[in-house]
Amino acid sequence: MVYVLNKNGKPLMPTKRRGKARRLLKDGMAKVARLEPSAIQLLYDSAEHARPINLGVDAGSKAIGISAAAEKEELYAAEAELRTDIVDLLSTRRGFRRARRNGKTRYRKPRFNNRVRSKHKGWLAPSIENKIQTHIKTVVNIHKILPTAKTIVEVASFDMQKIKNPAVSGKDCRQGDQMGFWNAREYVLFRDGHACHGRKGCKNPILNVHRIESRKVGGDAPNNPAALCEDCHSDCRCAAFMGAMLASLS
Repeated sequence: MVYVLNKNGKPLMPTKRRGKARRLLKDGMAKVARLEPSAIQLLYDSAEHARPINLGVDAGSKAIGISAAAEKEELYAAEAELRTDIVDLLSTRRGFRRARRNGKTRYRKPRFNNRVRSKHKGWLAPSIENKIQTHIKTVVNIHKILPTAKTIVEVASFDMQKIKNPAVSGKDCRQGDQMGFWNAREYVLFRDGHACHGRKGCKNPILNVHRIESRKVGGDAPNNPAALCEDCHSDCRCAAFMGAMLASLS
């Protein structure tokens, strides 16, 4: 399939006659517009005969499925992979930045009024922003080589409560684990009974919420943090202590 653009760069109907496309290029009546996918641009005035083309987009978290069809003929099909390393790279950068600041500017007072969230309203996480921009860019690139009349995006919503417990229904689907709690910290303390989950028999009332796995690996989901007292929290970096705590929670 060779995609064709007119003299002004607007897309025309593609052709399967690769021999004719080669002759046009050889005679100087067309030039190469794209290498992948193959597209040529005509250098003379041509008539525009376009059939209705529908572009279907299957939006996803790791890949995008794209298909363009006119009547019963598929004119374009592709699968675009999305980046999945942004969260990992940002976590690594955050670790290097904190180490550098603690080593060089450890006496500087913390500043919290210069964060991106406070300066830019409507801010999205970089991983989400990249996925959105990749979807938009993919659709725009298809519109540049095909005269699409309609774009259909398939979206699906998932009920996380239904995935965790298939028996829930009605209002229970909107009532998650953290319903009624101000934040995840309050929920974790309530879930753990306001008791230390570190050393066996620990009765220290001053508790901290510590992530069992690092934020880079385990994230901020409620099943990752655990309540620890001051002493156990200071010892949580010990591999043996961490292994014992994981065994007790499991």
